[in-house]
Amino acid sequence: MDSEYIFESEKATKLLMKNYDLVKTSGVSFIDKRIRFLIARLFAGNNDVINPEKFSEINKEIKRQLGFFTALNGNVRASLAGLLMANDNASSESISQVISNYNTLIDAGFKRTEYTYFAAYLLLESTEPAQVARKAKIIHELFKKDHPFLTKSEDVTTAVFLANLPEEDTAKLAAITEYYFQAFANKGFRKNDSLQFLATTGTLLYGEENSGFIRKVDNVVEELRRKGVKIKPLHYSSIGILAFVMDGRKIDSGLVNLIDELSQQPGLKFGREFVVALAISMYTEKQSGQMSKEQLEGLMVNVHILIAMEQAAAASASAAASAAAASS
Repeated sequence: MDSEYIFESEKATKLLMKNYDLVKTSGVSFIDKRIRFLIARLFAGNNDVINPEKFSEINKEIKRQLGFFTALNGNVRASLAGLLMANDNASSESISQVISNYNTLIDAGFKRTEYTYFAAYLLLESTEPAQVARKAKIIHELFKKDHPFLTKSEDVTTAVFLANLPEEDTAKLAAITEYYFQAFANKGFRKNDSLQFLATTGTLLYGEENSGFIRKVDNVVEELRRKGVKIKPLHYSSIGILAFVMDGRKIDSGLVNLIDELSQQPGLKFGREFVVALAISMYTEKQSGQMSKEQLEGLMVNVHILIAMEQAAAASASAAASAAAASS
């Protein structure tokens, strides 16, 4: 059965580029180009247009409240400003709550990293942030037990995602996530942080071990490959949510059209891997009648984190290369 909704790729591309130009000219500088596109995508996905003055104002307010001594870099600060605005939560009070949640996570035993700020953002909807933070720390420790070398400070976000669920049995949540991790690894997915996000996505969507989800994801991967779309780790979480949303329906030509159109846009010719991730997330949101706002938000937070992780790895590699050159 074909999808009932035919994706209008040209319309989506125009709205994305309009928002990108507004973010670019907002006065918020030193942001990675991909982060600008992700922020633009938050508003395009809502069929909305960003207010660049407000975006700049919120970015400055975050910087003002945090001061100089912070683990938060410019890319993550802009990401948080965009997330707050896109979800109608952009106020000094919300920013103060994010900072308070950050400190709550530190008190629970998490490290002071930029990823902890994303987790602090995810705690905004919680009525008991301290309790959720403690629950998240237990889940994080269970992750480390299963994957001691893979689980790092960035996994604070996946732990908080799961801790926000009503299920109180942390061992059960970790076991379900591990079930998905191993099942997808057996299907050929690489064992990395992206797979951890996909496994968490399965737990968030179903709350139990569901072999049908494995088949749905596998089918979507095969369908995309037949359409000439190469699947990379950056796409794992997005594909998981796309498989859930489509629920066996066929992906229409709008997705491939969107990938092709985005690839031709100024500023998006630098990497097809990112373009495909952007296109899948945009296509998914338009098909997402059965998804909650929180699930859609989770998709975008995951992509922001993966980009931040890639940047951190690149920065570390550059610093190591510079140090080696200086000592030789």
